[in-house]
Order: sequence, then C-alpha cells, then structure tokens
Amino acid sequence: MKIIVFSNAKTVSGTFNKIEKKGDWFIEYHAFDEMKKMLKTIPVKSLVYVDAGTMKMPEIRKVLIQLEKQEGCRFGFLDPKGSVADVAEIFHRGGVDYIGKQECKDGIDAKRMKRVLEFIAAGSGETEEEVGTTEIIPGLIPSGPDWRSIKSGNEYTFSFMFIELDNQRELKKNYGADNLKVVVQKFHDIINSIIAPVHGKIWIWMDFGGLILFPFNGEKSDAVLTSFSIMLNRRLINAEDMDHDLLLSYRIALHIGNTIYETRGDTGELISDTINSIFHLGQKYAEPGNLYLTAEMQPFIPRGLEKSFIPAGTYEGREIFRMRHVL
Repeated sequence: MKIIVFSNAKTVSGTFNKIEKKGDWFIEYHAFDEMKKMLKTIPVKSLVYVDAGTMKMPEIRKVLIQLEKQEGCRFGFLDPKGSVADVAEIFHRGGVDYIGKQECKDGIDAKRMKRVLEFIAAGSGETEEEVGTTEIIPGLIPSGPDWRSIKSGNEYTFSFMFIELDNQRELKKNYGADNLKVVVQKFHDIINSIIAPVHGKIWIWMDFGGLILFPFNGEKSDAVLTSFSIMLNRRLINAEDMDHDLLLSYRIALHIGNTIYETRGDTGELISDTINSIFHLGQKYAEPGNLYLTAEMQPFIPRGLEKSFIPAGTYEGREIFRMRHVL
C-alpha cells in the first residue's frame, strides 16, 4: 500500500522505519507546502498522513476540512507534540488514523497498520486486500511480483521500459551491417543481464533497441531504479562490456499500463494503447541520452531520487518527467 507523508520534520521517517523495512508499504515523504497541489493527483486508495507537529489547532482544523473534501482520500495525522486538541474530530471528518506523541517516538509496526486496514475495510465495505491496493491507474490488473502467475492471452498491468540506441546513422556508418549486428546483440545481452535479476524481460526487440516488461504488483516498480542505474553507468557499461572505442548513447522511456501478454515472438498482432504510448514517447519525444517517465510512473520514483527528476512538458495529454543531467 502507498503511504504519503506531508511533513517538514527531518525525523518523521523514524515513525515509519519498521514498516518501511518490511517492504510491504511504499512510503513517500513530501514537504507540507506540497500537499495542496499534490492532493489533486494522489492515487486513489493511498493513505495520507499529515504532521501536525508545527501547527496550532485552527490550522489543523483547516487542513482537516481540506482532507475531508478530497474525495476518496484516506488520511490520518501524526501528532508528535500533542497539538491536536480534539482527536475525535479527525475521525468525525473521515480520518482513519491518529498517531500520538508516544507512537511517533516509538514508531509504528505492521500489526498497527493491519488494524488501520481493518478499520478502513469496516467503513468502506471492501475487503482488507482491496483496501491495501493503491489504484495508481484506472483498471489496475496487478501482474504480481514475478512471472509465475502471468499467462499468455491474459491482460495485466506492467511497468514498461523502452530503450533504444541513439545516433543510428553514425553507428551504421562506422560499423557496417555485420559488425553493427554484433554491437547491438552485445547491447541486448548487457541490458538483459541488468534487468533479469529484478524480473525484467525483453519482450520486443528491434534493430537498435526494444521494449522491456517488469511485473507490477500494484505497489512497487523496479523499473525506475534499474533505468536510473543504466543511465548513470553508461560510461562503465561502454568501458567494461563493449569492445569498441565509440561511446554508445541511449534513451529510456518508462510507463505503467495494461496490455494482453503474449510470449516474445508472438506479439505481432497485439494492439494496445499502452504499447503505442511508450513507443511514441521513446521514439518521438525522448531526447538522446535521456531518461523519461510518465506521470503514472512518477509515484514509483524511489525515495531519495525524487529531486533527480524534473517536469519535461506534456506529451499526448500526459505529464512527462525527465532525469536531471548528470556528469
């Protein structure tokens, strides 16, 4: 389940350390000033916590009313200084949790969060499993943490990674047809060795790159960190793994969406808006040597890397983010 915390306190993560280490909870931390803007785009079924530590009761009530008006928003308050004078009002206005002074200090565990899910389920009529699934995109069909439950002919939600070599004319000119095939195959094998440990699978491969699928369990995507690493290590990949002097450049585009799954080699008849979107983004919008991701993928940027991505405009009606340039 996705938890979004709005706080200006650097120590707030200590409250969630226990559940964050278990890996069942995806937690984002944002400054309190970002809350008003972000509430409009927070995925359905996320759990929002607001730190009341620096607020007076009138401001707490103002925030409470704002959260109450946000349709589908599940929220609670962190109260490390005992600032909330009327705890009951949080629940009267639709809140689902209150973490008091001692609990903020000691940290919360999985048993407590299970009780929160049970409380939400009792009020919503959903099952605990349904409550715990964050709906990042409409029509989510989680494909699971790996490939064991994925069957050909069925529709699933995947993380999509498009990757393709840049400077294709230059590559053709410098290598010739036969040598170029060797270079591209080497590139294919290197990428495959990087993505395989995190269950990535090359699904479609073309002349200079292809489309990779990562199973998506509804809570976490390894595609962002994997792609980030591939971009940062471009020079090392060239130096250690490629037998030539030309520095290969490539671009990556990431997206989350649905498609019917077929085994590699049997994808020729597939028609999917998601597949079209990721190819358009990677081939028509992405600039050479850059990593891009869509608004659907943005919530899965790993903690600590959020500031490494900046807005890069809108393409085909979808907000796009780009990785900052690095040396």
